[in-house]
Amino acid sequence: MHTRSLRRLLLGWLLIPLLVLLALGSVGTFYMARNAANDAYDKELLDPMLALAQYIQVVNGKPVLDLPPSARDLLLVDAYDNIYYQLIAADGTRLAGNLYLPVPVQINDKPVFYNSAFRGRDIRIAALKMHLPNGSSAYLQVAETLNKRDHHLAGILAEMLAPAVVIALAAVLLVWFGIRRGLAPLQSLQVEIAARSHRDLRPVPEHHAPDEVRPVVASLNALLARLNDSMNGQQRFLANAAHQLRTPLSGLQTRVELALRGTMSAELRATLTHLLDATVRTAHLANQLLTLARAEPGAMSPDAMQPLDLRNVVEDAAREWVPRAMERQIDLGFDMENASLVGEPLLIRELLANLIDNALRYTPAGGSITVRCLQAGAAVLEVEDNGIGIPESQRDKVLERFHRVEGSPGNGCGLGLAIVQEIARVHDATLEIIAPPAGRGTLIRVRFSQSSVFSST
Repeated sequence: MHTRSLRRLLLGWLLIPLLVLLALGSVGTFYMARNAANDAYDKELLDPMLALAQYIQVVNGKPVLDLPPSARDLLLVDAYDNIYYQLIAADGTRLAGNLYLPVPVQINDKPVFYNSAFRGRDIRIAALKMHLPNGSSAYLQVAETLNKRDHHLAGILAEMLAPAVVIALAAVLLVWFGIRRGLAPLQSLQVEIAARSHRDLRPVPEHHAPDEVRPVVASLNALLARLNDSMNGQQRFLANAAHQLRTPLSGLQTRVELALRGTMSAELRATLTHLLDATVRTAHLANQLLTLARAEPGAMSPDAMQPLDLRNVVEDAAREWVPRAMERQIDLGFDMENASLVGEPLLIRELLANLIDNALRYTPAGGSITVRCLQAGAAVLEVEDNGIGIPESQRDKVLERFHRVEGSPGNGCGLGLAIVQEIARVHDATLEIIAPPAGRGTLIRVRFSQSSVFSST
């Protein structure tokens, strides 16, 4: 579907009619000025005609133009144009002057003005019927080229075009500026909405919106409110369900572990062992769902963020995860520097725990995992392993909830990296999944934003 810019649409509807009216006005003014100039020059063309009429005499019953050379030079010499004249008898005989000037169909007692061509040049002709003393008549024509008229019209056109162009440019600028100012609230609204994440469902401010747009903003806010209520309901359900599952699952796990300490048949022990594994997996899933609910936008109170040193978080994790790594015969190492940020302590610990747990699940025995934290403008956390790795085509998909790479070993539920992604978003951090420098395994890097850095002084 073809979309059109509102700014261009307004410019088109305002400027095009304005410029058309300006052009029509200029054309009308030009033709009026040209007609006025023609009237003035036509009147001037009558002067030599009336002067020539005084030199017409009747000799032997025929009109004769007795024009002395001095009068000829005075009347028929012009600094800009060539002047032509012609005397014609009533019967059409050309008697004097520049013969073969074009003759109109009818010449009356009043002057007749018309345009024609003579010797390849455009001319303006004035013709008049003369009544002679003997009762006969003759026709007198005086013509001139159009140099003065064309020069005058060119001057008029230049004088008109200059202000017309200035007015047109001023109109374009004023209309453009007016439209820009008028659409500024819409631009601010667009920037406000575009700057939000897809999970920010706060109402859009209406006080800056124009009256015509406020109903749209109000409808948008109503939709956002319904979406927010729906997401909050889902979030509460997820958190409550996960919380309610944890207690009975913990009790069930404890009872199964106690039962396994007793004496029983091999078949019953195998059944209880499978039950214990299923219980542990379910409890792990419940914990992940609870963490996911806490990482949702809006679930965290504004004062939950506090200054942290990422090194302390990593040191605490080392005490918990080193024994687990040793059980799986995996070398878990730590490369730690002080790295300051502002974050929610529990979520940062969960982020690191999920990264280490994910690395342990997909690194075979004999492999190695390295956890790094450093300060590179902002706090950076890296977990690198030399396990099976994540194919490049799957690196975006593994961040989706419940997505597992086909053929992956283990019994994970596909939530670990999705939780890491959500916690990173809450902290305005970026998450990268790349191949490590050695080429084998996976390197996951979380880079926190500069705004999350705090001063320790």
